[in-house]
Amino acid sequence: MTVLFNIIYLILAILYLPALILKGKHRVGFLQRFGIYSPALRQRMGKEEFSIWLHAVSVGEIKAAAPLIKRLREKNPGLKLIISTITPTGNKIAQAIAGEEDLVIYFPFDLSWIINRVFFLLAPKLLLIMETELWPNAIRLAKKNNIKTVIINGRISNKAFPRYKMAGFLFRPIIKKIDLLCMQTNLDAQRIVELGADKQSVHIVGNIKFDQIAEIDKHALPDIGLNKSERLILAGSTHDNEEQQIVKVFKKLKQQFPDIRLMIAPRHPQRVNQILEMLRAEGVSATLISQIEKKELGEIKNKVLILDIMGVLTDYYQLADIVFVGGSLVKHGGQNPIEPAMLGKPIVFGQYMFNFTEVVKLFLDNNAAVLVNDSEQLFTSLRDLLMNKAKIDSLVSNANKVIGQNRGSVARVITLVSALS
Repeated sequence: MTVLFNIIYLILAILYLPALILKGKHRVGFLQRFGIYSPALRQRMGKEEFSIWLHAVSVGEIKAAAPLIKRLREKNPGLKLIISTITPTGNKIAQAIAGEEDLVIYFPFDLSWIINRVFFLLAPKLLLIMETELWPNAIRLAKKNNIKTVIINGRISNKAFPRYKMAGFLFRPIIKKIDLLCMQTNLDAQRIVELGADKQSVHIVGNIKFDQIAEIDKHALPDIGLNKSERLILAGSTHDNEEQQIVKVFKKLKQQFPDIRLMIAPRHPQRVNQILEMLRAEGVSATLISQIEKKELGEIKNKVLILDIMGVLTDYYQLADIVFVGGSLVKHGGQNPIEPAMLGKPIVFGQYMFNFTEVVKLFLDNNAAVLVNDSEQLFTSLRDLLMNKAKIDSLVSNANKVIGQNRGSVARVITLVSALS
């Protein structure tokens, strides 16, 4: 089975390599992904004991892990963590969250000889994996090396579930080796058991993102040219064929509400040129956030703002008056609405939120968000919110109640992990 996993991983890596090079991601942390570290890191690995390794693939997962890291430190004074990510932006956020005593690295390629080398160098006792990243060799070799493995904030999306089932012969023996699975919902728990997890290892703990604490320094935010009378609509984590719909809605709203502004934060900033081209075709002027400090405020006024920097969306949510959650007017499954709601923003999303079914149901059942089926309904809903502050206040108040009622996942995880270790 080890040989099979290595062959499959190598084939996938070869297929992905061109995209990796085109995006420039091969330049950052690439040697670390082969288990090759700088002399300074190697020296720390040889002298210091890191008992817990926490892995979070990217920005969203590492931010969600922040309250867990804080509680782990409170419970274990002097704890030294290994924190790994895969993306450069995730690594940057991890560096900010980590303490001086922690070790921040890139997660190694899931090839048996690389994983063996890294486990030998780091010798963790516990491997915590955020969300449901099933790395077969890492999980299998953790078991072999008596390293307990825990899935934190586990979920199995509608999209992922049939894929895992199709490859059940591969994943079933791996899932059985996981010592503890902390799943978000009843449905996630049922699915992971169906995929092979032992029932006694599966626990429903809720969504750890409800415990996320947003620590934002307003004074650190750049001036984006808003005056007191202007209101900002922020479309976060948008996708292809979605921005154009949003811009058309914005242009229509602008006729009735000349004081509104729009910020588009694409899920993939490398699409910025494509978005700028679309805006030009729509007759709309735009400014990139990365360029904003070089411009006079007069040059920014009335322009659509494009957030082309990764890892800072939370900061800009703080400036918004209304947030549209992207990936939901098109069939991408949406993004998690918890973060903007936690920041006290009224949230609107499209019908395609299938990656966050349970969270969306919570918000909608409690009148804490607005669902729209298409761009026409998006226009109507945004117009209603812009005209009705009482409705905004009601959405925000209801969202705060939902968040308050669903906190506590971190405490449940800590209890389960403590019993395990």
